[in-house]
Amino acid sequence: MLLTKHENETFLNQTVYISGQAFINCTFIACTLVLRETIYHLERCTFERCNWHVDWVLMWGGPESIREIKALVNMIEKAQEQQAQAAGGGSVPGTAPAPSGNVPPA
Repeated sequence: MLLTKHENETFLNQTVYISGQAFINCTFIACTLVLRETIYHLERCTFERCNWHVDWVLMWGGPESIREIKALVNMIEKAQEQQAQAAGGGSVPGTAPAPSGNVPPA
């Protein structure tokens, strides 16, 4: 499947469908990000005050789907942590940094 590529773009107050797209070094501010079960790519992106709408079936006994959703949650936690630190507020309760800003294809 070919992905539509977005590079160095800023999305402000928009509903953005992540599925089927590749976002590289993009900024999302106050967006609603919609993610469904299909391939996508996020690399070096930043997220500020975004809401996520995730529609994902986690198959029983399917460790790959669990890894993918964990990677997404880790990325969201990292973005919240970075935003809190930039605002001088320290850490966000209940969050931990993620290993990278990349989320593997779903």
